[in-house]
Amino acid sequence: MKAITAFLVSVAARFSSPGSHTNGVEAFHPFEKSNSTILNFDDIPTVSGMARIPKDYNHLVFSSYNVISPRDPALSDLISDNDLNCAVSPPNALIGSRYDSDHPAKSSGAYFKICNGTSMIEQGLYPYFSLLDLSIKPMDAPPPGTTITIKGYRFADKEPLVWHVDFVSGYHLPLFVKMHEFSRVPWDRLYSVEILADFGEDALDWEFCMDDLEVQFFQIAEKDSVDIPQTQAVFRDGSDR
Repeated sequence: MKAITAFLVSVAARFSSPGSHTNGVEAFHPFEKSNSTILNFDDIPTVSGMARIPKDYNHLVFSSYNVISPRDPALSDLISDNDLNCAVSPPNALIGSRYDSDHPAKSSGAYFKICNGTSMIEQGLYPYFSLLDLSIKPMDAPPPGTTITIKGYRFADKEPLVWHVDFVSGYHLPLFVKMHEFSRVPWDRLYSVEILADFGEDALDWEFCMDDLEVQFFQIAEKDSVDIPQTQAVFRDGSDR
């Protein structure tokens, strides 16, 4: 299952300025109200069905992810017909795994995090976000016991929020995960989210795809003074994320 990821990192794709789709739904926040944003990655042009993600994509930076357009004819020999559904809102989705061409030896999962907290504050936004929901599935036909784990990191907490789901063997439809409803806790004030898909006693890596990532940022109240927290979580490879 590393063929797609390895091929993706060898492609130097051009991409446009980041964009998003705003659903216009306001949600409660103790300081301000703000619209949630659904990131569908469809504004990123692909070459032969693939692309890298811009470094600052809607205030986030993504690692161990690539953009994929599963229905592109150029990928017909690399993607199963059963995985054409990974782009819930076509044409694009993300494919992720632990493999990172910039850090080949790392053992942590794919992650997305705040790109530049200082810049966000200058734009009148708090340097964190809420994770509302996403669509996700393992690629291909995973072996029994394949698990997708989502971890949310907050500056104030030593331990991350954790939610996971197990998949049976075979091909799967994308699972629409409502983070608050499924985990029974709000996934708010996050600066980073890590996602892993693995199987077996040795927790071997497995590729997964993700689409329609809904996140929420919040405007800073005029009376508040905001600083960038210095405490960060240390991932399993020893890096700060």
